[in-house]
Amino acid sequence: MTYRPHIKRLLILFVIIPLLSLAAMAAWYGYTIHQARQQTPALIQQALAQQTHPLQAQDLNPQQLAMLLAVEDPLFMQHKGVDFQTPGAGMTTITQGLVKQIYFPAGFQPGIAKIRQTLIARYVLNEQVSKAQQLQLLLNLTYFGHENGKSVQGFAQAAQVYFHKDFAALSDDEFLALTAMLIGPNAYKPGTAAHTERMRRLHAYLKGELKPASLLDVEYSGKQQGSRAEEMLIKLLRLLTD
Repeated sequence: MTYRPHIKRLLILFVIIPLLSLAAMAAWYGYTIHQARQQTPALIQQALAQQTHPLQAQDLNPQQLAMLLAVEDPLFMQHKGVDFQTPGAGMTTITQGLVKQIYFPAGFQPGIAKIRQTLIARYVLNEQVSKAQQLQLLLNLTYFGHENGKSVQGFAQAAQVYFHKDFAALSDDEFLALTAMLIGPNAYKPGTAAHTERMRRLHAYLKGELKPASLLDVEYSGKQQGSRAEEMLIKLLRLLTD
């Protein structure tokens, strides 16, 4: 059967080019995952070596661990690096957050990088690094804003800067106050109105008085869904990681 020239052009435009683009994208992300797997042991060792006296996962008491996971990543112990289902979980698990810090040394720019971040979390970091070591990395690498022009990194340093205490001396509520900062470290510093309101909501949430309405309801304000772009991205990420 002979096709007219314009039909051939349409086939190229709407069938062949998209298929080639998908194949190229799959190849690129396959290479990205392979490369990340090769780099991960050295990157983890380097990240931990930056800490003089790193905290361990067991430095968290059971109540602190329960609060941290409830707020930051409710299904952390069960999921495979990503969670695009749990109400209030947001689009970034603890594992994805670590990927942002460890695999993006030049900085993380929202957008297409979210796909790479998610694939590495799902198929590399979660497979190669235990949950206990992921918690250790979280405790030591988490950014807690800037204070007096200097970056505050890790729960131990944050305890000193914001409460003038060693981490082990923090009360559970002070620990929760640091956890409350993670959504926006510079915007939610202890003593600010934003932090006080965040703490009020967290206390209500932990008591079961507030329930997130959707995946993206991280403020427990009843948010039903994200923007159209966010919802499309979530669908794509679910497809790539299920």
